[in-house]
Amino acid sequence: MPVPANLCLECHQGRQSTASLNARTRNLEDDVVPETPLSFANVHYFAAGASLFGNDAQVAYQYPEKEYVGRNMHAPGFQTCTECHSTHELELAFDKCTTCHAGAETPQDIRISANDLDGDKDVKEGASAEIMALEEKLLVALQAYAKDVVEKPIAYDPHAHPYFYNDTNGNGKADEDEVNSDNRYTGFTPRLLRAAYNYQYVQKDPGAFAHNPKYIGQILYDTLEDLGKGGIEVDMTGLSRPEVPAQ
Repeated sequence: MPVPANLCLECHQGRQSTASLNARTRNLEDDVVPETPLSFANVHYFAAGASLFGNDAQVAYQYPEKEYVGRNMHAPGFQTCTECHSTHELELAFDKCTTCHAGAETPQDIRISANDLDGDKDVKEGASAEIMALEEKLLVALQAYAKDVVEKPIAYDPHAHPYFYNDTNGNGKADEDEVNSDNRYTGFTPRLLRAAYNYQYVQKDPGAFAHNPKYIGQILYDTLEDLGKGGIEVDMTGLSRPEVPAQ
């Protein structure tokens, strides 16, 4: 990778990983809140480099016995950070994208795979819409798990660290009076921590749908599937998990 792109990765590689989440939850029961509360693990901002490298970096939480795609190898000339973004302003050189993706008016319009990841039977929407639909489904599922399994409702605020708070009024939202450090969420089981981490991971890489859509699709699918093993019903009907190409 050219030196300018390596410089990008210094800051955009993330601060947590599959390994660090496993270390936090080692020897703990998946669906039991431990005596010493688990604190939320935050990937940090814009871990685009981690998304790009997928399984080669394992910064999103990857589930055991699952296979994941590695680095997203795009078309020649579009393999590194600085081949798609300006070096300093980080602006996307979208005019280059339309050479191959004719008709796309925004990056969000571009569709990478024929797979219907979110099960809505719309095979023309962009990869961004597919990923966003899975994100929304995941937030609903992790809130259902917190409410029904942990019996401690959870709310999310994307702008306020540590992001997850006790949903004291049960309305599914992080209200102004709930967003404070004294009300941070302390009901994490290992399963819920992993799900919350992956949800936050995708929130903090808004370009994940372009950086590595197959990897992100796999992560979201597996997180939903895992929550369904924890005592709640998660409807996976119609959802599609991107395949790992044969070596």
